[in-house]
Amino acid sequence: MDRTGADAYVYARASALLAKSWIGNRAKRLFDARRLQDLWAILYDDPVPMVPEGLLALLLERKFEQTVVDQFVDLLSAYERPDPVSAALLSLYEYNNLKSESAALAQGKGERPFIINLGPYSLFRHDAWPDIAGITHSSPCSWYNRVPRGEERTDWENRLDHEYYQNLWSALVSLHGRDRASVDPLIREEIILQNVVWALRLRVYYGMDADAIEPLLAGYGDSSSEDLRNPAREALSRAPDTWSDWADWKFRWLLNPGEEGIPWNLDPRHAQLSADRRLYRLARLSFHRNPFTTGTLVAFFKVKQLEEQMVRVAAEGLRLGASAEQVAELAGERM
Repeated sequence: MDRTGADAYVYARASALLAKSWIGNRAKRLFDARRLQDLWAILYDDPVPMVPEGLLALLLERKFEQTVVDQFVDLLSAYERPDPVSAALLSLYEYNNLKSESAALAQGKGERPFIINLGPYSLFRHDAWPDIAGITHSSPCSWYNRVPRGEERTDWENRLDHEYYQNLWSALVSLHGRDRASVDPLIREEIILQNVVWALRLRVYYGMDADAIEPLLAGYGDSSSEDLRNPAREALSRAPDTWSDWADWKFRWLLNPGEEGIPWNLDPRHAQLSADRRLYRLARLSFHRNPFTTGTLVAFFKVKQLEEQMVRVAAEGLRLGASAEQVAELAGERM
C-alpha cells in the first residue's frame, strides 16, 4: 500500500477504533460493573474463565493490553516503511517485557512470565528465555546481559526508561515537514513532563541530588534539546517540603495542592497523574487536527494508553473491593 492509501486506511480505521474505545463517557460503563465477571462480559465476547478473582483480574488486564498492541501493530503494518516515532512508542511494551523477565528470574521463577507479543516489531529474542544475554543479543539493550543484582535493579530500570525516551526523541528529530509538525508538540510535551516526574521521583523516593539526576534525563548531552530538561532542572532547585518555593514555577499545576503555613510534601504520584491527564487531553485533540500524517498514529497510541488505564483501574478496583467513589476519583484524575 502506498503512503497515501496507507494514511487514508489508518485514519479511517483508527477513527473507528477510537469511537468504540472505553474513554470519556463510554469509560463510565466500566465502572458500573459490580463483579469482575461483569467487567469481562462488557469487554469480551469470550466466555469468562473459571479462575479465582485475583487471576481473573490479571487475565483481563493482560488480554486487553495485548488487544491494544495488536490494533496498533495492524495500523503500523499498513505502511511499507513504518515511521520511527510509532515504532519507538511501541518499544515501551518491549522494555516492560524485559523488566518482567528479569524480575521473574531474580525471584527464582522457572516459568517465563507473560509478555506482550509485538510481532515483527519485537526488539528481543524472547525464545532465548531464561538467558537474558540471549534475549537482548544484538538489540539496542544488549548491555542488559544478566539479571541485575540488588540495588542495580533500580539503576538498570532507570537506564531502560532513559533509553526509551532518548530513542523517542531521536525518532522525532528524524522526521520532516508535516509529519514532524504533527507529532512534535505531543512528543515534546511528553518528554518534558516525564523528565519532570522522573526528577521528582528520583529525588523524593531515592534521595538523589541534582548532579546525579541530570545525566538520567532524556536529552542529556544534546545541546539542541535543552528545553526538554530545563523544567526538570528548575524543579530540582526547589525545596520538596516548602509549598511557597514553587509559587513561580511554570509547571506548578503538576503538584499536589498545598497552602502557605500548612505542612506539605511533594508527591511524585500526583505529578504523574497530572501529567497523564494533560497528555491524554492533548492526544485526543491532536488526533483530529492531524489526519493523514504520522500524528494520527502517535495520538492514537496515547489515547489507547488512556483506555488501558481505564480498564486497569476498573479491574483493580473490583479486585481490591474499592468503593465506587474511590474508583471514580482515580479514573477521573486521568480523564
